[in-house]
Amino acid sequence: MVTSSSTSSSKVRRISQTSKGVDEQAVVQRKTSAVMESYSQVQKSPAIPPGESMPDFELKPRPITAQEGDKVSFKGKVVGDPKPTVTWKREKGKPLPEAAMTYFDSINKQHVLKIKPLSLEDADVYKCVASNDHGDAVYAVSLVVTESKSMDFKKMLKKRNVQPLKREEKKPPTEEEMLKILEGADRKDYERICAEHGFTDFRGILKKLKEMKKKEDVEMVKILKPLQDITAKADSNVIFETMMELKDPNIKMRWFKDGELLRIQYSLGKYEVKQLGTKHMLCITSVSLRDTGTYSLQVGDKALNAKLSVIDEPLKFSSDLKPMRVTERQTAVFEVRLSKKTDAPFTWKCKGKDLKRDEKFDMSVSEDGLTYTLRVKDVRPSDTGDYTLCLGDLTATAPLFIERIPIKFACHLKNVRVKEKGKARLECEMSSKDVHVKWLKDGRDITDDPRYIFVREGKHAELIVEDSDLADAGEYSIVCTQDNDAQEYVSSADLAVDERFASVTSGLSDQQCPTGSGAELCVVLNDEKVDGVWLKDGQEVTELSGVQVVKQGAVHKLLFSGVGEEHEGRYTFRAKGAECEAVLAIADPPVIDPTMLEVLSSQPVTVKAGQTATIKIPFRGKPAPRITWYKDGIEVTEDERTTVERGADHTTLTLSHCVREDSGAIVVKLKSDCGMAVANLHLNVVDHPKPPQKVEILENSAKCITMKWKAPRDNGGSPVAGFLIERRPAGKMSWSKVGEVDSRTTTFCSNKVEEGKAYQYRIRALNTQGMSEPLETEEVFAGVPIEK
Repeated sequence: MVTSSSTSSSKVRRISQTSKGVDEQAVVQRKTSAVMESYSQVQKSPAIPPGESMPDFELKPRPITAQEGDKVSFKGKVVGDPKPTVTWKREKGKPLPEAAMTYFDSINKQHVLKIKPLSLEDADVYKCVASNDHGDAVYAVSLVVTESKSMDFKKMLKKRNVQPLKREEKKPPTEEEMLKILEGADRKDYERICAEHGFTDFRGILKKLKEMKKKEDVEMVKILKPLQDITAKADSNVIFETMMELKDPNIKMRWFKDGELLRIQYSLGKYEVKQLGTKHMLCITSVSLRDTGTYSLQVGDKALNAKLSVIDEPLKFSSDLKPMRVTERQTAVFEVRLSKKTDAPFTWKCKGKDLKRDEKFDMSVSEDGLTYTLRVKDVRPSDTGDYTLCLGDLTATAPLFIERIPIKFACHLKNVRVKEKGKARLECEMSSKDVHVKWLKDGRDITDDPRYIFVREGKHAELIVEDSDLADAGEYSIVCTQDNDAQEYVSSADLAVDERFASVTSGLSDQQCPTGSGAELCVVLNDEKVDGVWLKDGQEVTELSGVQVVKQGAVHKLLFSGVGEEHEGRYTFRAKGAECEAVLAIADPPVIDPTMLEVLSSQPVTVKAGQTATIKIPFRGKPAPRITWYKDGIEVTEDERTTVERGADHTTLTLSHCVREDSGAIVVKLKSDCGMAVANLHLNVVDHPKPPQKVEILENSAKCITMKWKAPRDNGGSPVAGFLIERRPAGKMSWSKVGEVDSRTTTFCSNKVEEGKAYQYRIRALNTQGMSEPLETEEVFAGVPIEK
C-alpha cells in the first residue's frame, strides 16, 4: 500500500480563532473565522487493471462561511471504477449535527450534505470520503459560522439580571488580523465584515488581498524534478516524467509535441498520462521516427520541455521464407520474421498476382508485429508456384510444391447394350475433380469427335452416344491424368448395338391436289428410333425444290410447300422392315382467263355472212376437263359446216360459210371432278338487212304521194343507217331515186308528181353491209286518175 504521505497533495490554510471578552452583562461572543481546504488520495491496489481507476473528485466541495440560523449545503461529484461509496465526517470526530442530512442528488449526480438551521456549534471541518477497492479520496473543507445580529429572546432575559460591567473601548483589528479574518470569507461579504470589526481602510485591505492572491498563485506549482531528454530505439516504449507539488490539485495540465496539443483521448493508446503522487508521466508506446520532437508540459503559467530522439535501425528479415512441399488438400504455411516492427503495408503474392484474404488464403501478423504468416488452405495443383511477401522495399520468395494424390475410380465404366438409334451412356466417377480426361474408342482418341457428347460435373465423367449406329459398337476407355503426375489411370467398357426393325402402322395413300397448294405424304412406323428414306419414281428425294423431309418420332412426313408438275409421280418410303408407296397427282379445276371472259361477254364475235367463224377458248386444268359447246342452249354437234377441237389447254369451235341465222348466244362448259368453268359469248354474223315491212299510202293527192313503212325485221347484224326510196312511172322498167331518209324516219312524201298519173314506189334498208331487197308498193295515182 502506498502511504498517504507519498500519494497525496494537500492545500491547507491555517485556522485562526478569536475570542473576545465582555463584561458580565454582555453575552460572550464566539466567532469562527478559520477556513480550511485539503485533498488527499490513497492507493490500495499495487496495480490497477486497465479500464478501472481510483476514486477522484470531478466536482469538489467548497468552504462555506454563513450566519447562524442559515442553511448550507456541501456538494461533491465523484468518479471511479468500481463505483465509489461516499460518506461525510467531521474533523474532530464528532457526529454530524442533528440538523444535518445527507443524500444523493440523482439529477445532478452529486452527493450532498445539508445542515439547517446552522448553530455556532456546527462550525468545523467536514470531510467527504470516496472509497473503492483501489483507494480512497478525501476532500476536507471548513464551515465558518458567524453570529447573527438578532439576539435570541431568552438570552435577552438572562442579560437583565447581570450587573453591567464597565466596557472597555473596542479596538479595530490590525491590517494583518483583518487579512486573516477575510481570508476565508466570500468576496461579497468583505465590506460587511470590515464594518462589523470597525476596520475603515476598505480599499487598502482589498489591494493587499489582491497582492497576496497573486503571490499565492505564483507559488501554486513547485517543480521538484524537471523533464529529461530521452533517446530511444524504434518500436520501444518511452516515459517522460517530472515531479512537482501542486497547490491546486485541479490546476489544468496539458502536454504538447512541437507546440501542438496532444489529444490523449483520441490517440488509440499511443499516449497515456499517469500520476503517482507528485510524479506526473507521459507514456508513449512503440515510438517511431515520426515521434521525434520536443515534448512540453504546460502547468499553469509554467512550461517544462524535453526532447525525444528515436534511433531507427534498417528493416531486414531475421529469417528466410522457406520452400514448402505439402500433400494435395492439406494446408501450406509460409512464415517469415522481421528484425523489427514496421507500419509499412505488406502484400502476399502468388505468381506475381496479389492475394486477398478469403476462405483460401489466411494472412496474419504476430502480436509483436515481427512474424508474418500466410496459410494456403486446401492446396490444389493450381496453387503451385512462387509465393512472395512484399514489405516496402523488402521481398521474400519461396516456392510451393504439391504432391498429388493418386486417382481412383469410385465407379468404373460398365458394359452397355442398346438398340440401334437408342441412347448409350458410359459413365464413371473419379476420386478427384482436378483431372484431365481423354476418351478412346477401340484405342482411337475421340475426345474431339462431334459424334459424341462429353459431360464433366465435378468428379463425374460421362460419354453419351445419341442415336447409336451399328458402327458405334466397340470398346470405350477413359484415360485420366493430373498435373505433376506422369501416371495414367484407365477404365474401359464395351458398347453393343443391336439392329432395329420396324413395321408400318399407317401407310401412304394416293393424293390429288391443286397446283401451288400444300401437300403432305405421311407414314407412321411402330418404332420412333427407325429412320427411313423417301424415293420419287425410284430416285431418292434429296434436292427436290419445295419439298421437306420431316421426322417426328415414329411419324415420317414429306411436305410440299407448293405442288407443281415437277412433283407429280410415284413416291415410296423405305425403312428397315417396312415399305409403302403412293401417287401424287395434280388436280386443278378448269379455269378460263378472267380477262378473256370479260372481253367475250362485253364484245360479240362478229363475222360477215359467208365467212368462217373460229372461236378459240384457252383454259388451265388438270386432268383435262370434259368440253361441251352450246348455241342458244342447244348442244352443238359437228357436221359439214361445224367442227369442235378439244385440246389439253384449249378448245375451238369452227363455223364455215356463216349465215345470218348462225348468230346467237354461244356457251362453252369445261367440267372435271375438281370443278367447272363456263364461258359465255355472242356470235354475230353480219349481212345486208332484210326489206322494210308493211308499206302504207297515207296520201295520194295531185300534189304529193305520202307513204309509211316499218323497219325491217332483221337489220343484218348491223344498225340500219337509213332508207332509200325509188319510183318508176307505171309501165316503165327503170327506177329512179326520189329520196333518202335516216333510220329514224319511216315516212316519205313524194311531191313531184303529175296529177292523175300512176306511180310505183320501192323502199330499201341501208346498213354497213349494203342494201336490202326492195319493198315495192302497188301503183298509186296522184290525185284522180285521168281517163283515156
